[in-house]
Amino acid sequence: MNLELNSSLDENVLAEEFSQRGRVQIRNLLTEASARTLVAELQRLPWGLVYNDGNQVVELDAAAVNSMPRDKGASILAAIHEGARNGYQFFYAYYPLFREYFQRRQAPTSLFAAYEFINSETFLTFIRRVTGLEGIRWADGQATLFTAGHFLKCHTDEVPAEQRLAAYVVNLTENWGRDWGGFLQFFDERYDVEAYRPAFNAINIFRIPADHSVSVVAPYVRAHRYSITGWFRGDTPPGPIPLIKE
Repeated sequence: MNLELNSSLDENVLAEEFSQRGRVQIRNLLTEASARTLVAELQRLPWGLVYNDGNQVVELDAAAVNSMPRDKGASILAAIHEGARNGYQFFYAYYPLFREYFQRRQAPTSLFAAYEFINSETFLTFIRRVTGLEGIRWADGQATLFTAGHFLKCHTDEVPAEQRLAAYVVNLTENWGRDWGGFLQFFDERYDVEAYRPAFNAINIFRIPADHSVSVVAPYVRAHRYSITGWFRGDTPPGPIPLIKE
């Protein structure tokens, strides 16, 4: 997979917006061919599920999800909704991209090349210039899929031990309806909201901490909201990340 940044992006304009607001959505991030290649790879992934159980993150891989009896799935969903009524909760499909990349439990895939692109000096330099965050050293990442009933409640993304400097969401969904939910939402002190609709080939970047959530995807939706999301970090990565050749 050979991904390329859109050469027409104006770093100065983007940097000014980020400086003033602490966030920015960059449309047409990649070349059209690059974005098409990336979304095709996401559509082939073995998707698991992730949610919160008290203070514990529960991750179910694709095999566990596909073999789960219906009554067990209904019980888990009821517990997820109960948790959401009483505290922090999230529920969506995912693929642990950077963990699989470093653990190498499977043969390298095209998506690993995409992860290397995100960590390439070309891309990280672009992100540093837009955000002004010179301490960014690398990016972690996961692939996510939101569909009917999936959500992510309000949180700040702060994990001091990981030195998260900025969050990112690479959106890879076309023709997402304006009233389908699944919007990345930011809250002010009055809980008023500003939100980004999922847009094909767009990256959302925001400084951490920030109160934000992903709104519940409406129950009638049949489309899939694909993205690659994670954090630009200032700590040391868990292993070397071979960069693709420029």
